[in-house]
Amino acid sequence: MRVLGIDERRGELEVLLEVPEDFYFLALLLERNDIVYAWTTRQLRVDAEGRKGDRVRVYLGLQVEKISYSKFLHRIRVTGRIVDAPEDVSGRGSYHTLSLGVGDTVRIVKQKGIGALTREILSKASSAIKRVLLVSVGDDEIAVGYLSPVGIEVRFVSGIDYTKTGEEESIREQVYIPLRKKLEDVLKSGYAEGVDEVVIATTERLTEVVSEAIREAGARAKLVKVSEGGEAGIHELLRREDLRSLFKEVRAVIERELVDEVLQSVSKGSKKVVLGLENVVKVAKWGVVEKLLVADDLLFEEATRDTVLELLNDVLSLSGKVYIIPTESEWGQTLRKLGGAAALLFYELKDLESTTM
Repeated sequence: MRVLGIDERRGELEVLLEVPEDFYFLALLLERNDIVYAWTTRQLRVDAEGRKGDRVRVYLGLQVEKISYSKFLHRIRVTGRIVDAPEDVSGRGSYHTLSLGVGDTVRIVKQKGIGALTREILSKASSAIKRVLLVSVGDDEIAVGYLSPVGIEVRFVSGIDYTKTGEEESIREQVYIPLRKKLEDVLKSGYAEGVDEVVIATTERLTEVVSEAIREAGARAKLVKVSEGGEAGIHELLRREDLRSLFKEVRAVIERELVDEVLQSVSKGSKKVVLGLENVVKVAKWGVVEKLLVADDLLFEEATRDTVLELLNDVLSLSGKVYIIPTESEWGQTLRKLGGAAALLFYELKDLESTTM
């Protein structure tokens, strides 16, 4: 996401949506009653005889009431009442939906001003985004996924069309041709989506064949051995401590480490960790939260969104750090089971149990 301009005094900002991950950050930026301006299509005013006008491209503003967002889909829809539109366009005061995609410019007027949370989200959204193509080759299947700041998207899992004989000396003849063709197709689609890095994982048994296929395909990829190929291999990659440096620029890996830190604190009975949204909200107002972890679906649910936004602002305004964890990820699911929110504190609270009851 490229920030084109910020007017702190008026609470306005303008951003350019550059990659699909930007829809995620835009959904985090927008709050109910914010005013959003963008280009869209709208029907011209109905004439005196009741005939409908043509649909034309117009620039209008609407007051946000609903955000429709789904990860990994390449659009975001913002619905609300039109508050600013050309005179010849019908609908001021009526509802309209902006359908925004890559390449669109969006102007936002924040009704509550540009606070610490807005600046934090903009910082994360405008930082360099490293997108990694993950390919895991097993005896029976090949799995393809993408790792980005939004999380892991397993794009597909496909069988490899060859017959195993169990004879080690004939492995290359059995798998090389179909495997090379499959890898070439996968790499072509990955490069077309603008990935920054390619990591191919496979088992000890297939390492030599896969390495040859990579060379023949002319691919620049890091080959890694895993205990099991296919989809399981993709998830194994992210757990490997020896590969941390490879994924250090991908926030998803940092977020996994944070959830692990929470789990370790819980297992040790530490009083520097608080679980559950209600409990975390309570201690956040005391300024003791060093790191706040929140499952992102709490931000997209109407029942909890306002509470979570206030919580994030409280923590940031009191020198804490916030981490919004994608719920689709393995560690996001773990956080959800812990109540959807967790706080790591600056220091132990002696009466923590009674405080959070």
